[in-house]
Amino acid sequence: MKTLFEEIEKASKISRENRHRFITMLCTSETDSNVFKLSKKIFKNLGLYNQNSSGNSFKSNLIVGRTKFLEIASSYLEGTFLHYKDCLDVLGLTFSSLVIDFTEGFNPNDLGILVETISAGGMILLISPPLERWNSLVGSWEKGISDFNVVPGDEACELLTPLFNKHFISRTVESPAVIIYDVDKEKLLKNFEGISFFSERELELELPESGEVKKKLYKLCVTQDQVRVLRSFESYFDRKKDDVGKSIVITADRGRGKTAILGIVTPYLVSRMHRVLKRPIRVMVVAPTLVSVQTYFHFLRKAMVRQGLKDFKTRESNKLITVLNSKFARIEYTVPRRAIVEKEFADVVIVDEAAGMDPIILEKITEGKRYTILSSTIHGYEGTGRGILKFLNRFRHKTEIDVETIHLDEPIRYAEGDPVERWLYDILLLDSRPDELDSSDIEKVESNTTSALSFEELDKEALITDQSLLKSFFGIYVLAHYRNKPSDFMVLADFPNHFPFRITLNGKTICSLHVAVEGSLDEKTIGELSEGSRPKGQIIPDLILKHYCIDNFPRLKGLRVVRIAVHPSLVGKGIGSFALRELEKWAVERDFDWIGTVFGVNPELLNFWIKSSFFPAYISPKRNDVSGEYSVLCLRTISDDIGLEMDELNLEFNKRLIEFLSDELRDLDTSTAVRLLNFCRDISQVSVFSTTSNFIDSYIPAPILKEGDTIRMRKYFDGLNLYEYIPDIIRPLVRYFYLIADRPKLEEEEHQLLIGKCLQLKSWRELNWEYDIFKNAVRKIWEWYCEK
Repeated sequence: MKTLFEEIEKASKISRENRHRFITMLCTSETDSNVFKLSKKIFKNLGLYNQNSSGNSFKSNLIVGRTKFLEIASSYLEGTFLHYKDCLDVLGLTFSSLVIDFTEGFNPNDLGILVETISAGGMILLISPPLERWNSLVGSWEKGISDFNVVPGDEACELLTPLFNKHFISRTVESPAVIIYDVDKEKLLKNFEGISFFSERELELELPESGEVKKKLYKLCVTQDQVRVLRSFESYFDRKKDDVGKSIVITADRGRGKTAILGIVTPYLVSRMHRVLKRPIRVMVVAPTLVSVQTYFHFLRKAMVRQGLKDFKTRESNKLITVLNSKFARIEYTVPRRAIVEKEFADVVIVDEAAGMDPIILEKITEGKRYTILSSTIHGYEGTGRGILKFLNRFRHKTEIDVETIHLDEPIRYAEGDPVERWLYDILLLDSRPDELDSSDIEKVESNTTSALSFEELDKEALITDQSLLKSFFGIYVLAHYRNKPSDFMVLADFPNHFPFRITLNGKTICSLHVAVEGSLDEKTIGELSEGSRPKGQIIPDLILKHYCIDNFPRLKGLRVVRIAVHPSLVGKGIGSFALRELEKWAVERDFDWIGTVFGVNPELLNFWIKSSFFPAYISPKRNDVSGEYSVLCLRTISDDIGLEMDELNLEFNKRLIEFLSDELRDLDTSTAVRLLNFCRDISQVSVFSTTSNFIDSYIPAPILKEGDTIRMRKYFDGLNLYEYIPDIIRPLVRYFYLIADRPKLEEEEHQLLIGKCLQLKSWRELNWEYDIFKNAVRKIWEWYCEK
């Protein structure tokens, strides 16, 4: 035990000098009083229970675990106790040390949140099972979300293969930041390997001597990067032209203080705008979750006082701030779904964690706004990827807005080069990068030949143990998807019904696929589904059964494409479509009945799936509160036995969609609606519609029009009637038009105007007054109908 204390003292001294952190792992077969007594001694030896010169006390220690762990720990340790289920409550907070329960495994998402709350010089104390148990440890979190519901739950857990935990322990043992001690044997298993070096962060911040932003606000900054960002806002209201808006985009890795700087700068923006407008300013703060903006409101309150705007009140929901109100401003949190509508009433729109939102949603939120601020994590659990980068590229090229981009590099809680951050990124794959492609690689793909491409199912154990392969596989996800969670890695690695595939070019990964097996359910499970239960891991069978009452579908065996992503250098070159064709061959050889996917819909993604012959089968009736998206389910049948049933399902989907567009889906992007409705035409060419006589007439009755209706339509085309006099004729015709396969071809803009006006009931202003094009589209439909 003496060697343990000596090692911890050494690690603590070096970490304080470097402004870094370190980890101590106590391995024990029993989580009893012995391990907590030892933990208490460790903290006492480090002096963490004594008030220090900065005024921090033991309350700055964070103890996290499950109920039993916390009950025992509370008898020996002091600090803030937190159950795993409440991890989001500490986002943005800072603690001096962390005690965390690893005895029953952990959720990777929680690890990403908790470790990054610890400040420089702090210790992370892991209470762990013996080292040898990690390679076979199935954690409580994995058992709780077991996807393999084809068999009873206990058997499912036995089938789990804890490869993620194997990955975790191998990276932990190799980390220089970690001390490992066997409590049972009282033996030091691994020494701390950190070295001392000079940290530039010990230098004082250089604050501007003068400027519009008060020095009191600058003093809230922790890093020089934050000072630089705050300084950039002094020119925020300087625009080249009166009709040009202004936007500042802040990007950073996790823990760089970007959310805090948003709170610090807001009172300055409020003061400046209030002086000009002579009225209260409305600031709309948009983020995927309310918890994620609590740091914003924490610094906002401090900054309001320093700006001299002391008279304010806050409103809370479940102890989380939602609104700050004063005679100068109303600053309010809004979910992305509401922000699309309420942005019109905001003077400034602030979007935090923009990477957690679909680019289409970001465009809707920022469209037409004069003053916007966007903040986004580049690597972290909040979200990441090409989605936000693509949006920013389009955003920067808008002529009606002046965009300034700033990147934060410097961590706020510790100095650069922190080995614990390196350990965390290594375990959660947060900094994974795809393979680098040279010009010859790209030329092979652009030559339109697939002979150089290879499709393969990856052995999961080989994937986990090969760090280069693992990071190239997940590196594509990091850059391609706007919403990735570390837990996705654990699910793919450990669950027996989840499989990794890839496309390679010259041995390099250029497309990554994560696929889950669903279906093959027994009668008991199907009955439970029908009664409203939602077994995890059966997303597509559950949706089809509940919304279409097709009892046979859950009995079929299918593949759900959880993720498919292409190397950013090869997007749009047919790699994804090639991957799906190869996946279908793999599925056919193994007697699967269908392939499907569920995703947050936008025109670009929908085009990809439709071009690959997937048909839309379901759309959520409301936007997701977090992402602001509508979710769409697309299917492709690969068994002849269900072709007829699925064609009828697609037709039923179109019927429902037409009705939803005037109600729940009125704000669905019209381009997306066009693609969804037009798919009926494509599938009908090879489906029941061309082989079963009179099917359409019996299923979709044509509108019945009177002679007077014909006269009114003639007057409309002659310019004697306005559209407002004939919607009772046109709307039924448009509904009928989009349910019939054999219909005339329209231009994209004609489709958008017809759907926007007649199905989504939008105003002419919303449709940019394209009246002549609309009238021409109506004429085509009318002539088509009259000829039938």
